[in-house]
Amino acid sequence: MTPSHRRDQARDENRAIAQRCGKILLLVTEDWFALSHFKPLIATLRDIADEVVIATRSSGRFRELESLGARVVPFDFRRSSLSPFEQTGTIRKLARLIRDEKPDVTHVVAMQPMVLASMALRLAPGCRVVMHLTGLGFLGISEGLAARVIRPLAFAALRGILNRDNAWLIAENPDDRDYLTENGILLGNRSTILGGAGIDASAFPALPQPQSRPVSAAFVGRLIRSKGIEVLAEAARYLHDSKHDLDLKLYGKIDADNPDAIKSSQLDGWQRDGLLDWRGHVADVREVWADTHICVLPAITREGMPRALLEAAASARPLIVTDVPGCRHFVRDGIEGRVVPPGDAKALAHALAELTSDHALRAEMGMAARARVLHGFTLAHVQAGIRRAYAGLLEQRTL
Repeated sequence: MTPSHRRDQARDENRAIAQRCGKILLLVTEDWFALSHFKPLIATLRDIADEVVIATRSSGRFRELESLGARVVPFDFRRSSLSPFEQTGTIRKLARLIRDEKPDVTHVVAMQPMVLASMALRLAPGCRVVMHLTGLGFLGISEGLAARVIRPLAFAALRGILNRDNAWLIAENPDDRDYLTENGILLGNRSTILGGAGIDASAFPALPQPQSRPVSAAFVGRLIRSKGIEVLAEAARYLHDSKHDLDLKLYGKIDADNPDAIKSSQLDGWQRDGLLDWRGHVADVREVWADTHICVLPAITREGMPRALLEAAASARPLIVTDVPGCRHFVRDGIEGRVVPPGDAKALAHALAELTSDHALRAEMGMAARARVLHGFTLAHVQAGIRRAYAGLLEQRTL
């Protein structure tokens, strides 16, 4: 970056710090999702606004959200339903919530709430809007009949809001932003790309490669088909048949509300066959990387910017991912890890075998992965990006 570019960035960030608004209404599907991924966002919004209100579904963790300085109201986005017709009641309730709260900015996280909020905001116009895309989700990636029928309606609703001057898009990779523009959403300069949710590098220090045997690789995330878990099981079978000694571990819950969820019977079958070791939810993911050599995320469809990758990378773990948006914007093949074609179990098995057999390569790629985090994906980088987005939004006129 040239000196003039640094001066321009510093000027923009100083301007962003000076921008404030009265109330921000933050819409997030689940309280645990807000706590696991969006504490940096909430902290930044608290600095920008006089009041932050979070509308989300409770899993019993509202007090933790309130301790961050936000007021929390219960709201159920009914994630198990994709149909806007079935969601009519949800849309009306959301419109009523927006009218009652009268926020200066409504900040909406994730695709399904974005679509519902776009419809609700037609019934409650007036405030500025931030649409915070964390990936295209089932609606954006599925080729099933329901998704294909609903998708045009969803994008029509998004166009109706995002094409306004008082709306801003935050995305986690440029491919997702481009996907929206290809579907008729005219953003102009009203968008910001963030490096995911941001990582506190001091909380995830670089770790040496474990001395334990056998070598292990771990998947951390939601147990859904689009994450490529079935492909990982097939790759595990190839490795098992070729006598490679690798322990493949899965950490995560079954996402029962997601139509794409892996069933427990399938997980049990893989475990019985000695292919994948499902260990359930882990409270502190640092414990995973302290005892695991490799991170693997074999997504078969688009990602936003997976937090699990950033946490593993900060811990100096090499990464094996697929060539899909989000993953390929962080991992460069041969530098931070390996990038293989999505859905290709043999290529995935080959990459796992390569890193299993080469301690020096694992260590080298792991340190490169940490360096990658430190150059654009930390809390400081993400929070500065949020401030710049709000600075640009607050300069727009309200319709």
